[in-house]
Amino acid sequence: MQSGRSRFHVMLASFAVVGVAWSSAAFADDHIRGVITGRSAAAVTVQTDTGKLTVALSDTTSVHRIDGIRPVRVSSADLIPGLRIKAAGTFDTPSGFSATKVTFSKADFRTASLIQGGVTPTDERSLVNERNIAQHQQELNAHAQRLGEHGQKLATQEGQIQANDQRIVATAGAVAATNTRIANLDNFNVLKSVTVYFPNGKSTLSKSDKAQLQQFAGEARGVNGYMIQVAAFASDVGPDPLNQKLSMERAAIVTSILQQNGVPLGNVFVPAAMGTTEQVAPNTTAKGQAENRRAVVTLLQNKGLAGK
Repeated sequence: MQSGRSRFHVMLASFAVVGVAWSSAAFADDHIRGVITGRSAAAVTVQTDTGKLTVALSDTTSVHRIDGIRPVRVSSADLIPGLRIKAAGTFDTPSGFSATKVTFSKADFRTASLIQGGVTPTDERSLVNERNIAQHQQELNAHAQRLGEHGQKLATQEGQIQANDQRIVATAGAVAATNTRIANLDNFNVLKSVTVYFPNGKSTLSKSDKAQLQQFAGEARGVNGYMIQVAAFASDVGPDPLNQKLSMERAAIVTSILQQNGVPLGNVFVPAAMGTTEQVAPNTTAKGQAENRRAVVTLLQNKGLAGK
């Protein structure tokens, strides 16, 4: 039988092991950072330096936007693709992470929102180009087969076969050029940017601002492979839902004026209603508020569509 002292030592060792295990579990807190590449109702996919993680969200997950040094609690709906985040929580698996807290900066949210503004039209054009290339490739394959049959039947017409071969090479070169342009669809050069301003609580524009947009549209139409980004803002005065609605109406009116002056809707990214993000002046004065009630219109040249 064990002595009393031996049993006492065994019990102490057992309590020490349990205590260490409990302490590790109680205070374990992992941290990750990365960029959201996709999301579902209850999780987001995050690209980190070491690979992709599925980050699970729950009703208890706190989400904060950092405005300067002030954290503002926001909805998990703000966790959009393209947003750079930091998350605290625990790893469930090597590729699965349960988040208890997620934070991001106002500047990163604005960047992600602008990216979201251009994602859908670009993806749609990419899909159209891919379908056209696939159809073109099928035509090329069928044409090559017909050439083979003609080559057997018309061995004496070498000149015609060579001409057909040259046309095939030229067509293949066009396909390769199209592929290159598709690869560059997200590469833009910023050519020009103008800012127009709105009255308090309204989405109307002055004659001079309308004239500025008309001139902008005329310049844009002269650029090969151009796209236009519209981002509208409100001053940080009054309720957030009203400011968000105002910024949406302002983005819509600017887009409408561009269309009325010859800019096709396909050349305008989805207008971005930015609400009260990215304030450029203090809202403590009427002058500062007026500077924040604005829409920024940017002319970009798509390198892929321009053939660069």
